[in-house]
Amino acid sequence: AIIGKNNDPRYIKEFFRDKQRETTGEEELFGLPPRQHHKTNCSVRQQFILHAALDRFEQVSGPQGAAWRAPGVSGTDAMWVGLLCPVEDRRVYGYMTTTQIKFMLVVEDDANVNDQRTVDETIKRLFVKLHRIFLEYTLNPFSSLTGPIESQRFDQKVSECVSAYNRTIN
Repeated sequence: AIIGKNNDPRYIKEFFRDKQRETTGEEELFGLPPRQHHKTNCSVRQQFILHAALDRFEQVSGPQGAAWRAPGVSGTDAMWVGLLCPVEDRRVYGYMTTTQIKFMLVVEDDANVNDQRTVDETIKRLFVKLHRIFLEYTLNPFSSLTGPIESQRFDQKVSECVSAYNRTIN
């Protein structure tokens, strides 16, 4: 998810490692229209997790917007928030730019991970790539700087980036 400075959702998408979706989504259980009619490509469950993590993001960032940063840290290390919270069988990570654009990533929790530092570094590199894709999008003079991101090119690049991440963790 990419969340704007005023906590407005800019881009939310759910990815599946095995390309298989559940036969009955939460939307169907609650009588909501199918996902393609929603502004987000994300299940209700994932949206709930993102909202909970956004609250945690606000707590961690503090009133100045960067309370987690160590003094003297710069570059992408200064934007890396890290693990925001575990939720059920998922972990939510955060990254916030200097313009207070928030990137959040929900990943399946792998209890068999031996080296959490390696996982964190891999996720940090993924955030840096996603940030670059976002910068390319915003540098386009025809891109909207507010509201949802509805660019097919942006969506394709994000999908490729997430697919590459999924291949590295398998």
